[in-house]
Amino acid sequence: MKKIFAILLALVMVLSLAACGGKDDSNGGKTDAPAKTDTPASTDADTPAPGNTDGFKYGFASWGTADEHGRTLNAAVGWAVDAAGGEFVGDAGGFTAEATVASIENLISAGCQMVSFCTYAGEASVPTISDMCREKGVYWTMWDTQIADPEIAAYIAEDPYYVGCTFEDNVTSGYETMKAMGEAGVTNVIIIRYGSGIPTCDERCEGGIKYAGEANITIVDDMIIQDTAEYKNAVANVLLSHPEVDGVFLAGAGTASATVAEAFRGAGKDKFYIGAFDYFDGMGDMLKSGELVCINGGHMVTGTFSALMAINTWQGNPLSTDKQEIIIPYLTLKSYEDYEAYIQYASQGAAYTSEELQQFLVSYNPDLTLESFQEGVSKWSVADIMARKNG
Repeated sequence: MKKIFAILLALVMVLSLAACGGKDDSNGGKTDAPAKTDTPASTDADTPAPGNTDGFKYGFASWGTADEHGRTLNAAVGWAVDAAGGEFVGDAGGFTAEATVASIENLISAGCQMVSFCTYAGEASVPTISDMCREKGVYWTMWDTQIADPEIAAYIAEDPYYVGCTFEDNVTSGYETMKAMGEAGVTNVIIIRYGSGIPTCDERCEGGIKYAGEANITIVDDMIIQDTAEYKNAVANVLLSHPEVDGVFLAGAGTASATVAEAFRGAGKDKFYIGAFDYFDGMGDMLKSGELVCINGGHMVTGTFSALMAINTWQGNPLSTDKQEIIIPYLTLKSYEDYEAYIQYASQGAAYTSEELQQFLVSYNPDLTLESFQEGVSKWSVADIMARKNG
């Protein structure tokens, strides 16, 4: 009897050892054949999960929702997340690199499986965010961003959790903005940049300067001002020494258009031309008065489509084995009629239905490719919105 008991005990020990045998300490704790779970999880920082079908949290970092651009941007990300059956989590950190990093930390701590941010405060924080997401197994994208620093680009190219980015053709948009100002009658312009070494800002100015050279428009001053509260005084000071200035090209921070107009009126000028980027409250009145010649914005869908890129990848349906880059068109408003169409169909309502956005998800549209994704994105315009809503 003792012999039989000993044999049974030995068998139990062998089976117990076999149950623990999947773990290979020499391989850093990785399992060779992980068990299937309802919610797949990464086995380590360099091995993203193969696919997910459950609900999720999508984290979005921005400066806030108090202004038109920030409000519509956050709402537009919500369109995509709702269409995919997830939960939107926003964090309004602010305009500094440190605030952006803190926002991503907060979103990861809140349990977000995916996060997204913009480098409007510069690119230096990108490697830090990459490291955080890689450590926690969180997929990430950048909206309204294209990395210019080759070392940073190379660094994140090796991050398996970095999906890609969305950005605009800013050179062309800058060119068209200055062209609109020139056709309206501008002859002498101040360019105001909202930051230094920011590709989005620099490319907009590059395009504007290109058209100015072709049209013999004089660039009287080209300045960098990070604090929008200083725009009015800066323009007023230039007008004191250069009263011939009749226009301002705002590479961003469109909300400063109103104070720039005050500077012109304070100098006794009643005819001037402002071309700007980023929608703001009050732009309709300025378009109607003619003080605002052209405003580029409506690129809140830069957040929408970066979210859809991330969700496809998280669900195990990446649109490419490479990092994805999607070009987003601006909604350029040049008249009060354009503004009214934007307000009716995009600002005060969802520009896309959930069913329309689901066509950008492989889980709903198995034939979706990166090319057809970009083709669909490229249709974004006031005319496209009106056609879909009135069709």
